[in-house]
Amino acid sequence: MIRLDSSLWLDKDNKGFLGKGRIELLKKIDEHGSLSGAAKAMKMSYKAAWDSLNEMKELSDEKLIVSKSGGKSGGGSKLTAKALQYIKIYELLFKTQHEFLKSIESYTQDVEELQLFLQKNSLRTSARNQLFGSITKIKKGKINSMLTISLNNDLHIDASITNESIKELGIKKDKEVYALIKASWLNITTKKEYNSIKGTIKKVQKGQDIIEVFLQINEKLTLTAVMDLKKFESLHVEKNQSAYATFRPSDTIIGI
Repeated sequence: MIRLDSSLWLDKDNKGFLGKGRIELLKKIDEHGSLSGAAKAMKMSYKAAWDSLNEMKELSDEKLIVSKSGGKSGGGSKLTAKALQYIKIYELLFKTQHEFLKSIESYTQDVEELQLFLQKNSLRTSARNQLFGSITKIKKGKINSMLTISLNNDLHIDASITNESIKELGIKKDKEVYALIKASWLNITTKKEYNSIKGTIKKVQKGQDIIEVFLQINEKLTLTAVMDLKKFESLHVEKNQSAYATFRPSDTIIGI
């Protein structure tokens, strides 16, 4: 079988910004507390390490290193929050790239099979609400399994899918997944119910018999619900007021 491998570089202003070696250098600086310590750990010259770090500094919008000198404990260097963020972004992209290449290795012997696989995995969905999280619990039944998905430390939802889907998708604890929910499957309420997410009504668009409600959950997440106009009006809620988006676990589509 053909084995696929590749490197990953993040470019900025048409110049190489972050690669595997540079990310490793940042991590070693964070570990050893100095550029000299990082260079020694990586078995490279101090000048080569300094040149690499300097190139990153010139391309970055924000500082990557905070240096301190003298004092009782001596000098040293510390990574900024931006540098730590770059490390996380790079490692996530590298992991995603590796998993994608691994997933297509078995299709590299046949052009038609490879094309079909790539087309299948590039399909776009009409589901308005796409939530990303990781599986924290799997409760198996005879036909369906109930998945608990953590969207963040405070926000969890339940989704019900068939055991066959569990097998086909390779679902297991800690696996990262997408939960897709059509707008027509969401219901807006004023009281917390099972499988509900609290937010603030930021926008409403009324039709003749239906209404589209935009519920902002946080800075990055907004859910959209399409529901019966009279049912929504009976809630007596307006823009900028709190409400809940609720849905049945069986109305969730799981994607990976």
